[in-house]
Amino acid sequence: MIFALTIFHGPEPAEAAPTTHKRLPARISRVFDGYSFQVGGGLRGALIGVSAPSKRARGGKESFEFLKKLLEGNEVQLEVDKKLVDAYGQARYYVYLDDGTLVNKIVLLRGYARAVIKHPNVRHRKELLEAEKLAKSFKRGIWGNEFPDPKKADKFEDPPFRRERGVFR
Repeated sequence: MIFALTIFHGPEPAEAAPTTHKRLPARISRVFDGYSFQVGGGLRGALIGVSAPSKRARGGKESFEFLKKLLEGNEVQLEVDKKLVDAYGQARYYVYLDDGTLVNKIVLLRGYARAVIKHPNVRHRKELLEAEKLAKSFKRGIWGNEFPDPKKADKFEDPPFRRERGVFR
């Protein structure tokens, strides 16, 4: 009986060689918002698996500022997944800093965006979803109360002045 199991089990699988994905060096010349940017002289790119609020929404300005500080004017490594161009005509990338930090993941960990995984670009799916889950559990960024609501920015909770005996103070 043991002999039969050995025959049907087959040979031991060889250790899988680690797959390395090609990364291309690039310079980010401009950041447009919390997830899209300009590569070099003109190609528009965006982070795979990341959707940040617009600049006018709660957390949008902060998301933009964070990505701008992280990327604009800097050299990075760009990695492509299965599909390069999305439905909006912009190239989608996993972006790595020189120290190997995955920018897509750090944006989610800090709560500057939400994870949006779209097939077939799913290589880092687990990492990105876990980053979003951690940000939610610690109420970071858009998942908490740290960002003001821009729609309420013009409204004063307390009057900016009060009138006493005919004089404004």
